[in-house]
Amino acid sequence: MATWIVHLRLAENLLELIPNLDEGQFAIGNIAPDSGVPDENWENFDPPPPVTHFLSPTKEWFSSADLDFYRKYLAVIDPANEKKRFSFRLGYFFHLITDHLWLKKIGHPTQKRFSKEFASDPKFIWEVKEDWYGLDLIYVRDHPESLFWRVFLDAQPDACDLDYLPMAAVNQQLHHIKTFYKREDEEVQKSYRRPYTYLSQEEVGDFVADVTQHLYRIYQAIWVNKFSAHDEKSILSTIS
Repeated sequence: MATWIVHLRLAENLLELIPNLDEGQFAIGNIAPDSGVPDENWENFDPPPPVTHFLSPTKEWFSSADLDFYRKYLAVIDPANEKKRFSFRLGYFFHLITDHLWLKKIGHPTQKRFSKEFASDPKFIWEVKEDWYGLDLIYVRDHPESLFWRVFLDAQPDACDLDYLPMAAVNQQLHHIKTFYKREDEEVQKSYRRPYTYLSQEEVGDFVADVTQHLYRIYQAIWVNKFSAHDEKSILSTIS
């Protein structure tokens, strides 16, 4: 799944392309699917990812059944009259799609490239994620005018009313994310000294640029051109 700052970078780009969105609610929506409260090992979450990310229990789809979310929670919202709710839920929808694309473009290629390491060490993913989140820490410090600092830090989930997502879980995760990225400690300094073997800032930048355009095409197809998805489970099966 994509990192939180990647989601916010995408949100920032899309706010320049999509009219009449509430910045704060859209930013939070782009984070909200990761609001399951973790256990002490960050291995189990409540609500669990199959619920928050609309994952197929039969694993028939590559990732999230994002159109299930769209049909039940987003298609029923009038963007003109429910700006905050639409902004939040559109961000949520985009998060599901982004995680799908992250797995395809970043996750799976990394697993293939370092297959021996993954096979020999079940916790190797955490070494990989040190690169992912180290790049996040560098990005927010190198971009003091970014959406994280301007909007996200002070945003509150006013429009979060999904029936399966407890507000307490959302607030707890927002607090964690805000604290994680704004802190100043040795871990932040270490992020500048990492070799970044598993992911580079250039690769992240390319991903953000590509997925920004992909998500915007999806927005235009559904809300401008009135595309009908019929019975598909993921919008990515029809809009590439």
